[in-house]
Amino acid sequence: MIARIRGRVLEARLTSLVVDVSGLGYEITVAPEISGSVSAGGEIELYTSQVIREDSWTLYGFLTSNSRDLFYELQTVTGVGPKVAHSLLSRFRPDDLRGHIGQGEAAALEKVPGIGKKVASRIILELQDKFQTHGGRNRPGGRWRNSLREALISLGYASKEAEKAIDQVVTELGEAGISNPESMELSELLKKTLSQARK
Repeated sequence: MIARIRGRVLEARLTSLVVDVSGLGYEITVAPEISGSVSAGGEIELYTSQVIREDSWTLYGFLTSNSRDLFYELQTVTGVGPKVAHSLLSRFRPDDLRGHIGQGEAAALEKVPGIGKKVASRIILELQDKFQTHGGRNRPGGRWRNSLREALISLGYASKEAEKAIDQVVTELGEAGISNPESMELSELLKKTLSQARK
């Protein structure tokens, strides 16, 4: 699986880029915001998801692993495939999208082309509880959280396992009177999170 690509932009189209990596040109589907921010000849690094179908082979590209993780999470919803998930992430930033879902704001999702009332309701139904506690607007987090998640993923943990362990640590720290994990050393946070992940 191709998980990340770094190279020189050969072509920048509305919804895709062609990126040269060691002489090979990879066509990567991206949000218009990404394609509009680069030009031919520039360097770019993207986190990617490889989707293979019987009649197609598609690479989706994202600027952050957080966006790619949400791309995967959206596809756990019945009836939501990569195209729908990508459309949502082309319209909303990851934290905003989690917030809309966590708050049950189906109307916001319906504004995205290709997202009807039925699909929006299904997304809310299947992900709202998770994002209220694991990704809504009131979720504590920041750079430390992203760093912890990426560290756990690099150690072989799935994104969902990493998020669960981090949330357990946040709860544990809160019970100990520590409301701001950023005040702690990242190494100490990682040690606590690994302890939770192994349970």
